[in-house]
Order: sequence, then C-alpha cells, then structure tokens
Amino acid sequence: MVPDPRVITRAIKKRKATAAMLITVLSVVPVFSSYADTQGIIELNLETYPAVPAANDILQKAFSDNSDSASETTGIFTEANVSDLDITGILTENNASVAEIIDAADETSEAVTEAIEETETAAIDSTDMSQTTIGPTLPADYEKTEEELLWELENKAWIEEQLRLQNEALHALQIGEYFKDSVLVGDSVAEGFSLYAMRNAAFPIFQNLKFLTKVSYSVHNAFMSKSYNPRYQGGQMYAWEAMKLMGAKHVYTFFGLNDLGSGVDNTVAQYLKYIGRVQQEIPDIKITIVSTTPMYKGSEKKALNNANIRALNAQMAELAAQNGWGYIDVASRLCDSDGCLAKQYCSDKYVHQTNSAYVIWQAAFEEYAEAHLDDS
Repeated sequence: MVPDPRVITRAIKKRKATAAMLITVLSVVPVFSSYADTQGIIELNLETYPAVPAANDILQKAFSDNSDSASETTGIFTEANVSDLDITGILTENNASVAEIIDAADETSEAVTEAIEETETAAIDSTDMSQTTIGPTLPADYEKTEEELLWELENKAWIEEQLRLQNEALHALQIGEYFKDSVLVGDSVAEGFSLYAMRNAAFPIFQNLKFLTKVSYSVHNAFMSKSYNPRYQGGQMYAWEAMKLMGAKHVYTFFGLNDLGSGVDNTVAQYLKYIGRVQQEIPDIKITIVSTTPMYKGSEKKALNNANIRALNAQMAELAAQNGWGYIDVASRLCDSDGCLAKQYCSDKYVHQTNSAYVIWQAAFEEYAEAHLDDS
C-alpha cells in the first residue's frame, strides 16, 4: 500500500528538524556552551523544544517514531547521505584551529542542506499517485489544520533560531581569532581590563588577547629599569623583550595617565620613542593606539587633566593615521556630558574603572576587529 502523503510530509518535516539539531550540536556545542550561554541570547520553551544538548535523545525518538511511516522513502541519513555529510569534519582534535572548525561547520551545513533537498525530491517522486489508484489520496481542496499550520510555523522559527545562534557563535570565533598573537600593554587601567578578561574568559576575544600591564607603568619609566616593566614568565623584563618572546604580531598600547604630568608634547614624543623601540625589536609588528581614558570630575591634577587627555588623544589619532597604525577610541564612550569619566564607569572617583566600563572596552575592541576582519 502506498503511504499516506500526509504521513510522508510530516516525516520529512521531522527529519528536517532532526538534521538541523544534529548539525547545531556538531558545529556549535564546542563553542556555544561557553559563548551563547554567557550571552543569554536564547530562551526556549523546553516543554515544546528540547535544548540542543539533548539532541541524541531526540534523534533516537525521531527515527523510532518514523520507522513505520515511509522511513525507507524519507530517511535522511542513509549510508550514502551520511558519507556525503562528512560529519567527522566537525569532530576535530582538541588542538584544531578555529579556522578549521569554522570551515568544517560551513561545509557540513551545506552538505545537510543538499541532503534534505535530495530527500524531499526522492520522497515526492516515490509518492507519484499517477502510477496507481491504490491507497488514500488527498482531496484537491484539502487544507491543513490550524494545528498543522501552527506546528510548521513554530518548527520553522525554532530551526531559524538555531541557525542564527550557530552563525553568531561562529562569527564570535572569527572575532576572537583576529586577536591571535596580540597583546595589550599599559598601566593600571589596562590592568583592570586584564582582570575583567580573566573573569570573562569564555568570550573568544579573551582566549587569544594577551596582556602586559603594570600599575604606574608609563612610556617614561618603561626605559628606566626592568623593575618598572610588567612581569612575564615569572620575571621582569622590558616589555618589548616580553613581546618578542611571546611571538606578538600586534600590540595595543594604552598610556598617558602616568605621563601627562610632563605635558602633552613631551608625552607624545616619549610615546613615539616607545613605539619605535617596539618596532626595533619586532620590525613587522602591527601597532594600534588605544585612546587615553578621561578622569573623574574634580580629580584633575595640574597638567594631568581632561583637557590635556583630549589633546593627547587628538595628536595620537592623527599620528596613527599618518603612520598606518590602528586607533581605538574608548575614551569618548566613557565620557559624561562634561567630558569627564562618567560616574557609572568610575570605581574610585579618579581614573580607575568599573566592570561596566570594561564592557565598553570589550565592545570597542570587538568592533575594531569586525572592521578589520578582511585585512590581509
């Protein structure tokens, strides 16, 4: 007897959902468990749609439920299809690169799409009612029930959400990969960002970005003695020596708050001297200036004030453009209407910053990476 076309249609739909959940598990779980959960970007009705990690149970149930309804004509994962999916491409070794995981996920997604399309075609061909009058047929004016239409809409929305989350997680990996072999060097404010990174290590950006920071570090005392420089591998050394040892290819510099007491022009000259020394040690290293952040209102001290901070940032931004360096403007995002460090971003009514401020830092760094993903 020819199967009821409605049964076949429903079986195909169930298999589509199963395939989508399988590819989501295989390609997203390695990164999504640490990234998407942190973001809190999905809330599903668990009574209707199981969480992704339960996909194995869903697969078993889906195959069991469909085994008596045209499983031979609608099966998605036949031997031929499974070989075409190249699912093992996703199950890389622990030391596989992010780029390989991303490429494998893209290839597998395309393979699943092709498999579903082939299965739909095969199912339609196998139910050609023109060849026989045996078995049930649907009336020409048959309309789907409200329950069937609602199920289709909800199922489609769920699959689209899983694909969106997968793409978002993979894109986050690409952002994180941009900071491979990168280091942020700077003073206590930059050190605060390093502590924030440790508390939020699940974000891909912080799995690659390194830090060389020290309280009171400046472009002036950086040349005085190794004791003024950040620690690396258990000892103190000049920062450019540490960068060389860690294989840094891109340095993000944050200075000024411990320098401006000597004036803007002197600070700019010493800043350039610092960058020159880094380039001397690592000739091909990329340079990105991170703007000096503002001070809390009323905390200014002589030459160390918000007016000079703005003047320093203006000169460093211009020098960055002239020399082909990058520039990240964090400062303007943290200012209040008076151009001072906003209350919600200041932890000590001086220059040091709150967790909320470092959320802004993170966003600025990720947006910078987004804008430069296509750079060679």
